[in-house]
Amino acid sequence: MVATRSARCAASPARKKPTSRAKSPARKPVARAKSPARAKSPARKAKNGLPDAPHTLQTGRKHSLAQFLMSRVMIIFEEGSNVPPGSPSAPRYGWYAASSGTFAVLGLFAVTRFTGPVFPGHKIEAGICVVQTVCSWGNDVHSFGRPSKWKNADRLVASVNILWQMCKLVWLEMTLLEYAVWIGGLCVALCCFQRGQKLLHARSPRAPTKKDFSSSLAWHAMWHCVLPFAAGAWMWVRGRRLGVGCDGLVCRF
Repeated sequence: MVATRSARCAASPARKKPTSRAKSPARKPVARAKSPARAKSPARKAKNGLPDAPHTLQTGRKHSLAQFLMSRVMIIFEEGSNVPPGSPSAPRYGWYAASSGTFAVLGLFAVTRFTGPVFPGHKIEAGICVVQTVCSWGNDVHSFGRPSKWKNADRLVASVNILWQMCKLVWLEMTLLEYAVWIGGLCVALCCFQRGQKLLHARSPRAPTKKDFSSSLAWHAMWHCVLPFAAGAWMWVRGRRLGVGCDGLVCRF
């Protein structure tokens, strides 16, 4: 019996010990594909202390310096208004409407208060000032907030007038006082213009509040007044130095 049992054990195949189940390969967590980094908006860049790009006061869109200058040139040929839709109409009477007439007052001053030319072509400038008054009233009062040909006329005449004034700094010999009056008046006038535009477009493209709109008209009227006043003061200082100033109310044409 012992031999038989041992023979059976030798004849039967060896029993394998039950092995543990093969471990399935460890599942690695699939990493989610990273989405491309979102470009930070200009507002976020500004919060992080990065410099912000220059922008136009009329639209608030971002431009480079070259694009900004080109837009200033191209806007001359546009009939559209840069006033936000829904803004109130500009008053056709009162101090705001009358402020456009200051350019004509400057032209009248130029041709009546001097016995001789203050600078070459000062009577031509007087005529430009009269045309500027008509175009300014048509743009800033008559067609305020509406597309019109007055937009083209006012922008074109204003651009020619500003270029004319800037050329004086190049080809005219001035004293230190004349430079101070001219440059100081021009800087103050431009600050008034910018402030008025900023208030007008404070909520662009939505209409400004009543307070901002009234303040915008006031600053724009100051722009109309400061620039002719500074030009007239400069003429007077220069005319007295050249000996062509007149003490009477009206001299001669």
